[in-house]
Amino acid sequence: MADPSLLALGAILALVIAAIALRGSRKAHTIYPPAVGLLYRDGRFERELPPGRHAWFDPFGRTRLVPVSLAELPTPLGEITVLSRDQFSFRLALAPVLRIVDAQLFAESQQAVEPNPLHRLMPAAATHMALHPLAAAAALEVVATRTLAEILADHDGVTGGIAARLEQAIPGAAVERVLLTAINLPPETRRIFTDVERARMEGQAALERARGEQAALRVLANAARLVKDNPALANLRLLQAIESAKGSTTIVFGNPAAAMASGAPSMPQDPA
Repeated sequence: MADPSLLALGAILALVIAAIALRGSRKAHTIYPPAVGLLYRDGRFERELPPGRHAWFDPFGRTRLVPVSLAELPTPLGEITVLSRDQFSFRLALAPVLRIVDAQLFAESQQAVEPNPLHRLMPAAATHMALHPLAAAAALEVVATRTLAEILADHDGVTGGIAARLEQAIPGAAVERVLLTAINLPPETRRIFTDVERARMEGQAALERARGEQAALRVLANAARLVKDNPALANLRLLQAIESAKGSTTIVFGNPAAAMASGAPSMPQDPA
């Protein structure tokens, strides 16, 4: 008959080993907002976990947790060559901003749940690969309906048209808006627009100078009319000029030109 103490010791040892095994098979994961967790068991989706700390037992390694961020995700697409309605070729740098509406559909469409890292695409790379051709086609379509001057004057109209065509481009995500980060014009096109803008500004400057000269002539004509109607104003203006003059000033009285025409000797001009 077995010793009861040995049996009790064996039972305690078995319990300790079981507790250690259970502890080792326990998985815990903390999810921080704005992310959620997708729990898969044996390759099949089981449930979505909200932000917080989650723990479960997995003694045979059958589960996998895939975190998915719900934050808005700008996806730079690089430069896309487009052609305007007036046949100007240039490049746009676009960055669609995505909002995740279905975390499971988005993650699975981006192959983000594939356990083998050699066969898994990063979500950003997969999104870029899916969006780039669609954005290029949408940009060509939108830009072809506008002239280059209209595009430069109304960026929002271009990006709004592209965003409308990309709204359902990525499964599980919506394109909230499209950022236009750069418009790169060829050198000859930049030169044309620079020359046009310079000519327009020079014309405005010439017009302003002409308006200023007209205003000055109008003031002088009004002053001449006042002096003609009121001769005393000329003497008053002369006194004001003498009072405000600085330094050595020569004042000539009479009409020297008339005196010279009549042959009379001219008077010497004394400094005042």
